[in-house]
Amino acid sequence: MDREDRNYQVKDTDHLLDYKTIFGNDNPVELEIGCGKGLFAREIAKKNPGINFLAVEKSSNVVVEAAEKAIEENIPNLIFLRGGAEYLDCYIPASSVDRIYLNFSCPYPKKSYASHRLTHRNFLEIYKKIMKKDAEIHQKTDNMHFFEFSIEEFSASDFYVKNVSLDLHSSEFKGNIMTEYEKRFSDQGFPIYRLEAIMKE
Repeated sequence: MDREDRNYQVKDTDHLLDYKTIFGNDNPVELEIGCGKGLFAREIAKKNPGINFLAVEKSSNVVVEAAEKAIEENIPNLIFLRGGAEYLDCYIPASSVDRIYLNFSCPYPKKSYASHRLTHRNFLEIYKKIMKKDAEIHQKTDNMHFFEFSIEEFSASDFYVKNVSLDLHSSEFKGNIMTEYEKRFSDQGFPIYRLEAIMKE
């Protein structure tokens, strides 16, 4: 999964994951893309033992550290994968994911790098392949411009957006699980933006 194919044309689907073999059960599967050091993935997996979690990170050093912490904490329903989001449909079966989490993805502020943003419509088309019919995408970010861009991309890609928060920590939303970045930004007084996106039928 090391090739940088921004045209998303070269795909190898000979390595699709077998959830039953990996997790030993048929529980629902949720996915975090860009998990970083894995704090969010570990916490949500521990709080939801009846759900299987896949945490994807493209940085080798970071994902190894995240996996080591999960092993230390003995979290059987959490698996880490190293790879880029452009190859998700190479190893995640079609229509198999119940929820996708995009937590503090890199905003790539330069317009020329817009296609690298994980809510760009090219990525959304990939997510749609692996999502179940009623699956959701949950996004959090501290970047207002990236958040606005994301809403536009979701709308252009046949998603509808709900539960939008422009200041998550001042809202009435319950059950939020903080990430490493979220703690840092919140402590500095930055508002956290959050939304949920669902594919239109």
